[in-house]
Parts: sequence; structure tokens; C-alpha cells
Amino acid sequence: MTSLKSVIKNIIPPWVVTYKTAEKGILLTFDDGPDPDITPLILDLLEQYRIHAVFFVLGKQVVKYPKIIQRIVANGHCIGNHSFRHKTADELSFGDYSDDLKKCQNILKPFITSSPTLFRPPEGRLSFLVWFVIKYHRMQVMLWSIESGEWGKYSHESADQMFDRLVSDIKPHDIVLMHDNSRKVLLLLEKLLPVLVEKGDEFINPKQAFPYLHHH
Repeated sequence: MTSLKSVIKNIIPPWVVTYKTAEKGILLTFDDGPDPDITPLILDLLEQYRIHAVFFVLGKQVVKYPKIIQRIVANGHCIGNHSFRHKTADELSFGDYSDDLKKCQNILKPFITSSPTLFRPPEGRLSFLVWFVIKYHRMQVMLWSIESGEWGKYSHESADQMFDRLVSDIKPHDIVLMHDNSRKVLLLLEKLLPVLVEKGDEFINPKQAFPYLHHH
């Protein structure tokens, strides 16, 4: 039975919120990094399988680990804004939420000589306040259609359970939510990527799927 949430996702146009890709393929996305221990190992795996992803980074982490951001960009991945402090709109005023987003934009600009257009709200929380802030900064929201499971309702799962679920559930056009500060995600990817590649699943290059990733 199709859930109400799935119906809503299917009728919302992509210029409002992107839940799936128009292209027939899988898009991997990573939140909350960069992490000094996990992110480089995930980058190694993605490079091994020639897969490009979107990294929705936190400004406070970028300040700490600029060399990892340099490697993400050098490896051909895309950068998205995930806020500076990872505070939701419930925790901040309109002005503070806007300033937090903008602070992350300013930090990222030197790495990509422009500003990201993709924004993923902390915890994926949307509201009218968030919407107005996003439109003010001329950004686009990208959420997800499937999550790996280290966060949220599947957080109790082991890496093996996450693997079993994703192998069964993941489909073309899916945007996959992962976190590159989780060791479970690293264990999952080590097992999942070779299986998906062997199955013949295609992975989308976000630079081709989303040509307006940055604005100057």
C-alpha cells in the first residue's frame, strides 16, 4: 500500500524539493561531514568504483578539515550546504537560521569558487521559515527517497541489516541518504557497492544530473 508520504513526494515538483532524480540511476549523498576518520575512507571507496556523490557538509566541520573538502572537490564530487551548526528551524529564529546557512555558504565558496545551490535542511526538516530562507538565498532543497539507516527509524540496525534492506529496496531514481561520520556507513558501503555494481545498477554523476549546482 502506498503511503501518504510517498504520494506527497511524487506530486511535489523538483524545483520545490528534490526527492528523486529524473535520470535513471542512483545518487549517493552524504551528510554531516567532513569527518577526519571516515570521510577519506569513503572517498577511497567511491574512487575505486568511479562513483560521484553529493556531500552535504557542515560549515563547522569544513573549518576544521579543509583538506578533506579539497579532496572531495578534486575527486569530482559535489558540495551541498547542510548549514554551519546543524541547528533546525525549531531551534533558531528566522534571522539566525538564515545567517547560519549563509555562514556555511561563505566558508564553502573559496573551495569551489562559487556558492552551492543545493541545500539539505538539518534533519530534513522543512517549514515555511526554512522555505523563505532557502528562496532568499536562491537555493534548492534536496532531500532523499531512501536512507541507509544509521540515523532515524532504522538506527537500531546493524550494517548487515542495512545492507539486506538496501539491496532489496534501492531502485533507479533513488537519492540515498547516508552520513560520512558513521562507521556503519563505511561497513555498509564496503559490502553494498560491489553488489550494486555487479547487478549493473547505474550511479548518477550529480554534475550531469544537476547542471546548476553552483551560482556565482
